[in-house]
Amino acid sequence: MVAALFAFDSRAEPPAQENDDAAVSPHISDLTAARLLMKAGKFGRARAFLEQAHSANEEEDIERSFLLGQVYLRLGMPRKAAEQFETILASHPGMTRVRLELARAHFAAGRDDEAKQHFELALGGGLPSSVETTVEGFLSAIDARKRWSAHLSAALLPETNVVRRTERQTIDIAGGRFELHEDARRASGVGAQVSAGAVFSPRLSTDLRGHLAVSSAAKLYKSSEWNDLSVITESGLTRLFDRGNLSVGLRVGRRWVESRGFRRSVGPWASFYRRVSANTHFDMRTNVDYRIHDDEDSRDGWRVAMNPGIRYAVDSRTTLKISPHLEAVEAKTEHRSSRLIGLTTGLSHAFGNVSISLSASAQLQCYRDEDPLFGRKRRDKTVWLSGQVLHRGLHVAGFSPYMGYSYERNRSNISLYDYQNHSVTMGFSRRF
Repeated sequence: MVAALFAFDSRAEPPAQENDDAAVSPHISDLTAARLLMKAGKFGRARAFLEQAHSANEEEDIERSFLLGQVYLRLGMPRKAAEQFETILASHPGMTRVRLELARAHFAAGRDDEAKQHFELALGGGLPSSVETTVEGFLSAIDARKRWSAHLSAALLPETNVVRRTERQTIDIAGGRFELHEDARRASGVGAQVSAGAVFSPRLSTDLRGHLAVSSAAKLYKSSEWNDLSVITESGLTRLFDRGNLSVGLRVGRRWVESRGFRRSVGPWASFYRRVSANTHFDMRTNVDYRIHDDEDSRDGWRVAMNPGIRYAVDSRTTLKISPHLEAVEAKTEHRSSRLIGLTTGLSHAFGNVSISLSASAQLQCYRDEDPLFGRKRRDKTVWLSGQVLHRGLHVAGFSPYMGYSYERNRSNISLYDYQNHSVTMGFSRRF
């Protein structure tokens, strides 16, 4: 059944003119009539039978939605087709054939991000080689024609420790015990979290694209001293090749903390993406930037970060991703220089229109020199546990609701930097 995925190719010649007077026996069901009309290339009349059809059981209901989706796709109505396929996947997410048709409908509607997501999930379902080759062709076409993309999300963010500070009331310094001021301890609050970004990729030649991007993230609170806002712009070039791409360019960033300027950064970046096999993808991101701080030049210096990642599609609904993280920070004052190594593991699973993502991260950060106040080199061990539920079947002006929870725990050999934080996110997101 899967091998017949592209039996009704939208690029084929249009069918012969339909004969509206063609007779259909009154003794056959609407579904049977629709099948016969589709075989005869009479998609307009098949649509009429399918839209009036009454299903006797769940199996017929699935077939009606599937055939109606194919008819809508053939008649140049890909968004209506996608609705039919999504209806089926909402209760039967393991139907790879339906997921492939949904991907094709999104592709025809110009929804490349959604099309790419479903094509890649379908590849994890073990497709025949002929269908796999066709899907790879669609993915290459998406990469080649992609000009711009954007995203926007907004959420409420209750946190038990907004400032990531210790719960301790006293700390030991040079053998003496000192009481911490309230402003130096844990504080809870509810903020608004907003993130947005856009990428424009003008075509320069057959396999060469420009790259212009801007992204921003903000956490805003009633108390402005907790606010955190950052904006990053990128420019560069992207080289397309079979099953992947390579991008390089320049990155400029600006960050504000407590509603005041905190840091500027500038430097080169590079990214690499490759579909190693049908269900395995590799990517690598490297940033090198020089950071200049507004009020504390002892922090100024170079930062190098590398983030390789492997994403593996277990099946058409489940994806596993493993991402190491390496970072080196140099500063004018040695005790602010550090080395970091970390690892993130993420698992996502689709239940129809609902997807659940779970992730766990751990990192070790070691500073180069002794802290002048505590007389020893700082060493932090941080773990994150998080989960998120996204409902793609619900839309408010195109935005899908999501809810998440995360736990963060930092253990430091300097008690002042010990902290833990629980947070919940409740918001909406959309890709354009």
